[in-house]
Amino acid sequence: MLTAEAVQKIQADHQTIKARVRDLEAKAARSQSQISVENIIWVKVSEIITPASGGALGTGKAIPLEFDRDAKTASNQKRRESYAADLTDREIDICNESLLPIPVDTIIRCFRDFKSGLWIVEEPQTAIAKSDGISGRSGTTAGSGTASVYYLSGSTLTDTGHNISVYNIADASIASGAWITIKVNGFGSWFVDMEACG
Repeated sequence: MLTAEAVQKIQADHQTIKARVRDLEAKAARSQSQISVENIIWVKVSEIITPASGGALGTGKAIPLEFDRDAKTASNQKRRESYAADLTDREIDICNESLLPIPVDTIIRCFRDFKSGLWIVEEPQTAIAKSDGISGRSGTTAGSGTASVYYLSGSTLTDTGHNISVYNIADASIASGAWITIKVNGFGSWFVDMEACG
């Protein structure tokens, strides 16, 4: 039989354990909310992010953006490199599993891979390109060829210096030098979406 003193001790221990469990749960909830905030970020590309090639991810650099809820504006995240140094843009390494390069000044969303900790750019879904000569579809066999990937710098179409293999589901072939837009499907294959007329 337990004495009154033993019962009081058990009750006190129980209260202590309950308080510690609540404290641990609160810490876990706080750290989980902080993790989820930093798992997806918007960045501005500061060094071209090369395309994936030969089984290796493409790489480049970008500056994470901060958003002001009240002013509805975005600005570059800043950090101090060392004590008493001036604030500078926080630049991070970005990896690319897409076959498309991501040009400088592009604003794009990235996510952090849980196991490796790498920041991975979200795959672009469409791009501007110039045909290097793409055959037309024949029956159920899609036409194919390559295209040079371009981006808009202001209003100037600028070559990224990278090419991509594309498919064509139209009967007509696409001449070398023709401007096209391309899109990726759910299986990761790039297709001609539209050819410029004229």
